[in-house]
Amino acid sequence: MHRSRPAVGLSLALVVAVGAMSGWGSGTATAAPEADGTLYVNHGVACSDTGTGTQSLPFCTVQAAADVVEPGDTVRILGSSLSAYSQAVTLTRSGTSDEPITFSGAPLPTSRSQAVLATPASAPALTLKGVHDVRVESLAFSDEHHSDVVAVTGSDHVTLDRLNVANSAPTVPVTGTAIGVDGTSSDVTVSRTSIYAGTAYGVRVESGAARVTVTTNVILTQQQGGIAVSGAAGTDVTSNTVFTPCAAGISLDGGSSGVVENNVAITLNSRQSTACPAPTAPLYAVSADSTSRVTADYNVAASGGSASTPARTEYSWAGTSYATSAAFRGGTGQGTHDLDGIIAPPGTPSEHSPLIDSADATAPGELTTDQEAHPRVDDLLVADTGNGTSSPDRGALERQDTLTVSADDDPTPPKGLAPLGISMKTDATSAWGAPLAYSVDFGDGSDPATGTPGIPVAHTYATPGLYTTRITVTEPDGTSAEKSYAGVAAGTATPPTTALSVAPDTANGQVDAGSAQFTVAAPADPWEVAYRTLDYGDGTRENLLSDVQEPARPGHQYAAPGTYTATLTQTDLFGRTTTARTTFHAADAFVATTPQYDTEKTIAAHGVLKLSAATLRADSNGTDAVQLQLATSNAKASGALTLYPHGTTRPGTGDTTFEPGRTTTAETTVKVTPTGAVDLYNGSSGAVTVNVATVGLQSHAQYADTYHPVTPARLLDTRTGTGGTRSPVAGNHSLTLTVGGTHGVPAGADAVVLDVTATTTKASGDLTVATHSTNDSVVNGPYWTTGQTATAQVVIPVYDGKVVLHNDSKASANLVADLAGWYGTTANGSEFLPVTPARILNTRTGAGTGKVARLAAHATLKLKVTGAHGVPATGVTAADLNLTVPSASGSGYLVAFPDGTSRPGVYSLSFSKGHTTTARALVKAGTDGEIDLYNAGTTSVDVYADLLGDYDVFPAR
Repeated sequence: MHRSRPAVGLSLALVVAVGAMSGWGSGTATAAPEADGTLYVNHGVACSDTGTGTQSLPFCTVQAAADVVEPGDTVRILGSSLSAYSQAVTLTRSGTSDEPITFSGAPLPTSRSQAVLATPASAPALTLKGVHDVRVESLAFSDEHHSDVVAVTGSDHVTLDRLNVANSAPTVPVTGTAIGVDGTSSDVTVSRTSIYAGTAYGVRVESGAARVTVTTNVILTQQQGGIAVSGAAGTDVTSNTVFTPCAAGISLDGGSSGVVENNVAITLNSRQSTACPAPTAPLYAVSADSTSRVTADYNVAASGGSASTPARTEYSWAGTSYATSAAFRGGTGQGTHDLDGIIAPPGTPSEHSPLIDSADATAPGELTTDQEAHPRVDDLLVADTGNGTSSPDRGALERQDTLTVSADDDPTPPKGLAPLGISMKTDATSAWGAPLAYSVDFGDGSDPATGTPGIPVAHTYATPGLYTTRITVTEPDGTSAEKSYAGVAAGTATPPTTALSVAPDTANGQVDAGSAQFTVAAPADPWEVAYRTLDYGDGTRENLLSDVQEPARPGHQYAAPGTYTATLTQTDLFGRTTTARTTFHAADAFVATTPQYDTEKTIAAHGVLKLSAATLRADSNGTDAVQLQLATSNAKASGALTLYPHGTTRPGTGDTTFEPGRTTTAETTVKVTPTGAVDLYNGSSGAVTVNVATVGLQSHAQYADTYHPVTPARLLDTRTGTGGTRSPVAGNHSLTLTVGGTHGVPAGADAVVLDVTATTTKASGDLTVATHSTNDSVVNGPYWTTGQTATAQVVIPVYDGKVVLHNDSKASANLVADLAGWYGTTANGSEFLPVTPARILNTRTGAGTGKVARLAAHATLKLKVTGAHGVPATGVTAADLNLTVPSASGSGYLVAFPDGTSRPGVYSLSFSKGHTTTARALVKAGTDGEIDLYNAGTTSVDVYADLLGDYDVFPAR
């Protein structure tokens, strides 16, 4: 037969990973083979030597399996890329002629490597002791000690097939034998095995052994002998390839009998050394006490190809040396068909080599396959000069025919809509000129079509799908080659649909409000999709895998807040596209910070103070806005401070107002530039000193909190006893207020928004609000003069659900605290969207109301906060505002609350006659997008409202 494959060279070195095992199981095992009679050994997984050797719980050691194996069982030893099995294994259990025992190291389909047994220094890696009917196959051995590797003692009917013995070549004399058969053994076969440099002998058969067959092995560079037989009867040495730089290749002595045929002994260049004691030893040697019992023919004495290879005695027969095969024939009558004077490089014979088709097919021990399991075949380019009908090559390796299948042998057309008709042909050729036929399996379950090279066959795919066609080219004797084409596409009538959805990135109750987690449904017919592209709507896109069975879940971090439309475009193999879109609202989440009053500057009249990102802590990841507290003092004239992003046009808004002789505080929110810098403008005709502290950040790129606005509710009023205290708070005294676990604020809230008020004040002073913990976070509340009612909104972190209000005055004051909202987990929360500051209400100009009119005493003004100035028309839950009452004609306060709800009894901004007052107001919006402003004073007042941002329902829809 012929078999198609390229010529494959034989490697002269083998690297085997070796390692010591530890922690093996111990104890006595009981065999319980799988239904097919297989026991498993695998130290690379969870294993147990006290188990039953199943595939799910294998033995850890080979010895454990050897101790319990029964006739008919197969022991599968699975390889590990990490280490070898380092143990001296002794088998003492036998099979029967009908049910032999098999040990196999061949990888399973799911395994990655051949099993390796490492030879210990004390004993062979494997000893077969007093056994019969045993087969050992496909095992590798690592012999780092250059000692005995496999020993067959007192055993019969043993086969050692396709073993591999390897380690680095020794640099000192060694005594080990790779495979040894002792004198009490018989009927032993050593076949298709590779033995590399590392021992004194490759295969050694000792005196007394009988009927040993050594066939089709490759043996390299042994110190004392490749194959050495001493005193063994009926020993056949057939079709081996032996590389012999340092010793005799094949030798028989001690009255041995048998046949030596079809072997190739190759001289390699080497000089005598301690590691190479006999570089001039004969390639073949038969002693005088054996020559009458040994037949030698069809052997080869070859050179390895180097010009410097020294001359070697080819034969030693009964003590006489013969330099050539002709001399050997003439002197002994043996070797009638022997060859010499040729070059035999490592590997399969080169084309037209004398080794091809020149062996004796009837030689005892001759196998039908070579050392690499390829068949013995007839080379049509070489005349058969051997004996018999199968025309084997000499040595262990067989020259194979090479069938070439053209790279152009593809289906035509490769794609189209079903029903799809195609044609297929091949122009395959045989290197030996053999006549060829081919068949095509179209991959759809239909019967294969047959043809001859150059003539196409036709087929129609009736059902949509992606098919693999396979051409099999065959010679008359069955030798074949295959080529597959994976990708004949018979398309559906309509392109595959697709779907796209998105959700915000949440973790542990917090949200990265600018990070989108998309879900892209797997295509209905993934084989039909050529490629998919996801455009995130911000100028970036990503190519997604197309042929997938599971949904894809790409994530994307947006660089700035905003509403983005992401588009998935899916293109199929035929150029048809389908799209899916979804909208993501990238926004901000709140990062509470411990206030640090580390910026105190005096700003000249109409001057601008630039606040850097580092100063504001706005250099934190993804910060789009900062919440600040501004404290003013030493004002030389009345005026207002305006915050705005650095490098932008200054808006006509105000964040806090001041006047000579008074200290003021106010919290506010300001959008920052991409670099994080902010400008602070003094709109007064005189200088003013400003102290700035950061109380929170709004970031689109950090896991942080959402805002939960509430309808304002009173938590504390020392005038009425609300909150548990019914008396003014004395000067320099504090009051602890519980905010967590009440009025809808969970005990685990991270921060609260409070409007704090001091009233019925007996002396000037101010109010501070602090966390109730050792991790002090303190913000300033309102400053007041004697008799003044003053209100300020503050954001304060909470750790145990409590805050501390401290009256920093010499005299008592009643304290009031109203809840505006809280920051915490994402459920039912809101995310922030900063806007460019804009004045959306001015009763002096009619902005926001449509008419110029003050807000009358005990009257309510409705203000629309949605649908303009960058605020969405729907989904808005709260507005971030600065409220100002300029030059009030009387004293009083404003109440800000969601439209459509009952007016709460709270303070949002307190004003005094003749003064301008500004206060921040985080106000919950009504369902109609409006807030209500109620004037609780006795006189009409003008009101300004400056928009700083909005909170939207999370996740935005």
